[in-house]
Amino acid sequence: MTKKKHKQDQEQAEPVQVDEGNERDDLLGRLQRLSADYLNYQKRAGREIANAREFANAEIAKDFLAVLDDMERALDHAAEDDPLSEGMQLVHDKALEILGRHGLKPITAQGEPFNPQRHEAMMTEPSPRYDTPTVLKELQRGYEFRGRVLRPTRVIISSQAADDNLDEDE
Repeated sequence: MTKKKHKQDQEQAEPVQVDEGNERDDLLGRLQRLSADYLNYQKRAGREIANAREFANAEIAKDFLAVLDDMERALDHAAEDDPLSEGMQLVHDKALEILGRHGLKPITAQGEPFNPQRHEAMMTEPSPRYDTPTVLKELQRGYEFRGRVLRPTRVIISSQAADDNLDEDE
């Protein structure tokens, strides 16, 4: 017999001892981790689907904001006792009501402290009335959709009065 043949015969004759308990525990642990990963995947996928359903109409609502803006501009320039403007006001209010039922809400800004997450400052005006930046005027109404800012309110905010700034420099 050759050395190589003799070695192969020895390997076949002596079975390798495998600790079945450790192997079983290892496989069980891997199975448990795989099962947990799969459950986490299912939960994450479910949350993503629910989130997509909840905010599916956000893009439509965002596109519709241009129509609301146009209606508001027309109403601002319409005569007070004009039956056409009264009808347009009713249509505007109904549109806001319908969109509101689906999660769209105007952001209130006038007189509120400036919040960069909800307001977009377009200009500042000196105002001795406020110590902190405060919204003085709305230039374009902002909206939120189901608690998320869809479009921030464009605003003019207060700044310290010009003569207050001069006093600080002296």
